[in-house]
Amino acid sequence: MNVLLLVVFCVASTVSAVPMTELAERTEEFRILFDNLHMEKDEFVDLTRALTTWELRLLNDASQQYIAEMWSIIEHRFDETREAIANATTEANANEDCLLGLVEEIVAERIRAADEISACAAFKINVKEGLADDFRNLGNTLQQISTAAAEYTLFTFAGHNSFINSAGHLDWLEHNYELQREFWETTALVEAQADLDELEVNRPALLAEFRECLSHIPVEMDEVDQDITDRMPGCMNN
Repeated sequence: MNVLLLVVFCVASTVSAVPMTELAERTEEFRILFDNLHMEKDEFVDLTRALTTWELRLLNDASQQYIAEMWSIIEHRFDETREAIANATTEANANEDCLLGLVEEIVAERIRAADEISACAAFKINVKEGLADDFRNLGNTLQQISTAAAEYTLFTFAGHNSFINSAGHLDWLEHNYELQREFWETTALVEAQADLDELEVNRPALLAEFRECLSHIPVEMDEVDQDITDRMPGCMNN
C-alpha cells in the first residue's frame, strides 16, 4: 500500500508543474479578472436596458402626441359644418330629416376616423412591443453571459482535479478568460451596440411611418366634409 501511494504521489508531482500555493494565488488573480469582466458586462447590460427604455419612451411619447393631435382634428374638423347645419334647421324651408341625415354622416365619419387612428396605433404598439421583446431578450442573454463569467472560477474546480494537474487548471482558466474577453469585445458587445444604434436610427423612421398612417385620416375627413357641404343646399325646400 505504501509503495502504491508513493507511485501516485510521484505521478501527481510529475503532472502538476505548479505548487498549490501558486495555484491559489493565480486562481485568485483570475477570479478578479473574471469578476471585473462580469462587472463590465453588468454595467453594459444596465446601460442597454436604460437606453432601450429611453428610446421606447421617446417613441411612445411622440406617438401619443401624434394621436392627441389627430383626436383634436377629429373633434373639431366638422365644427363649422355642424354649425351651418344647425343654423339651416331654423330656416322655414329646411328639410330637417335631410339635415339630420347629414349630421348622422358626420358622426359616422368621426367614428370611422377614430377606428382608423386605433388601427394605426395598434400597428405601432405591436412594433414597439416587438422591439421591447427583442431588447428584453438581448438584455437577458447579456445578463446570462455576465453571470457565467462571474462563476467561471468556481466551475473550474468542479471540472478539474487541481491536485493532480494544477498547471492544466491554470491553462484552462487563462484560455477561457481570453475566450470570454474576445467573445465579449468582438461579438456580444459589438452586436448589442449595433442593435442599440439601429433602434436610435430607426425611431424617426418608425415615427414617420406612424405619422404617414395618420395623415390619410384628415384628407378623407376633408373629402367627406366637402361632400356634405355640397349637398346641404339640397336639404332646403325651394
